[in-house]
Amino acid sequence: MRESDKQMLADHYLDFYQMAYSVLHNKEDVEDVVQESLAVTMAHTWVKNPYNYCVKVLRHNCYKMLKKSDYVLVEHLPDMPVIEEGVDEKRLQTIWRLKNQLPERISKLFDLYYVKGYTHEEISEMTGTSLPMLKKLFRKGHNRLRKQLQEIENKEKD
Repeated sequence: MRESDKQMLADHYLDFYQMAYSVLHNKEDVEDVVQESLAVTMAHTWVKNPYNYCVKVLRHNCYKMLKKSDYVLVEHLPDMPVIEEGVDEKRLQTIWRLKNQLPERISKLFDLYYVKGYTHEEISEMTGTSLPMLKKLFRKGHNRLRKQLQEIENKEKD
């Protein structure tokens, strides 16, 4: 790798640090991940765009760190969200129960979006799932919830 590329990566250290911190929220782990990512990037002499390659390596390393047993991608969430006045409590409880019956991956994505308030783009970056695949998973989950909710409501009418 050229010296100018190494200097450019060093100049962007703060950018890499901020990217990793937005995912890991732990100073020591962020420093480790950034250093490892820079070392891996600098070790490859064939990289055409070192900045983009380093970002990809950084994202991968953050994801690996999140998968470690001492990290949990989603913090413990309440059994039920706070119910605002005027909301059909019974229907909301049914939706929440059905959401918890979805495949774990989709349920966690819903928690990140609806409970934690992350955007699709942020969730995509945190989980390493492409945006189109993420949106497909959301559609799949929504369709399944809608179908199950309609079945339950139709049974209650009869």
